Amino acid sequence: MISPTGATITAGTAGCGSLRIPRNNYKMSQFLHFPTVIYIEPTNDCNLSCIMCPRKKSSKAVGYMPFKLFRRVIDQLAGHDIAQLSLHLTGEPLLHPQIIDMVHYAKRSGMRHVRFATNATLLDDDLARGLIESGLDSLTVSMDTTTAAKYCPQREKLFEELDSKILRLIELRHQLGMETPKVDMQIIRMNSTERMIADFVSRWQGVADRVTVKPLLSWAGLINVPQKSPTRRLICMNHLTQGVVQWNGDVSSYCLYIDHQGDSAGIIDNLAHSSLEEIFLGAKRRAIIVAQLKGNYDVVPHCKRCPDWNDYLNGVKLKEKSEL
Repeated sequence: MISPTGATITAGTAGCGSLRIPRNNYKMSQFLHFPTVIYIEPTNDCNLSCIMCPRKKSSKAVGYMPFKLFRRVIDQLAGHDIAQLSLHLTGEPLLHPQIIDMVHYAKRSGMRHVRFATNATLLDDDLARGLIESGLDSLTVSMDTTTAAKYCPQREKLFEELDSKILRLIELRHQLGMETPKVDMQIIRMNSTERMIADFVSRWQGVADRVTVKPLLSWAGLINVPQKSPTRRLICMNHLTQGVVQWNGDVSSYCLYIDHQGDSAGIIDNLAHSSLEEIFLGAKRRAIIVAQLKGNYDVVPHCKRCPDWNDYLNGVKLKEKSEL
């Protein structure tokens, strides 16, 4: 909905607009295409350890994507219709020393909407100005001083000036005569923040461009979440629309996949061996999509235990067999 002051308030699901998907195996070929939502992970390193974050459960080594690899990824994406490019996954993007260069290169290469999520604790005037001038389209700030202690109590001092950093970014944007990046202030709905949500929305409504109340995700069953009780299991939109490139060139089809067992079960391939087109249009991703559309959710290990698919069906219209 749109607030009287102009800020958009959303329930915080991924949403898929008016996309229509079948309940069964019909017209399967329409989903076997190059993904339109791409995640690139500049780093899986982070300066925080938030209670709802799955990083500590990952067995993957911490690292930073070389800029040469990033350029190669963007060059391979440039010929495709990418609706959204997100430069984050499980780490803090502002830790990467070339994050501004990454945004600039992506925009110069024709990426329509470039965004990332950040805890904003590292944001300063130079970074803020650089991000504004790079062409970044939107920035999701995942916490503020009113909720930070609940997320990451051992780092409370880092958040003392967080509100002012975000306000300064918005001020600089106006001073430079720019409309982007749009700022989305986000709070995650969980037991420890439930009573803070109204104050959070009131604090940022009309100040930020968007205020999001996001459901707590389990990251494919790795984080304990309140029991969700959908009427029945349905298709996961992530596998149908997403492509993910991790910092070391590993590629998967699911932004919530965390390699917690060290077996890389959710990795399709690595860019050292294949191109993005070969990976995303190849047999392994095809098998994942076919399994989803047929309802064989146990085929993909992390799908079997995942309750998060239900949070990604906002706005999706499911077609009955009679309509196909």
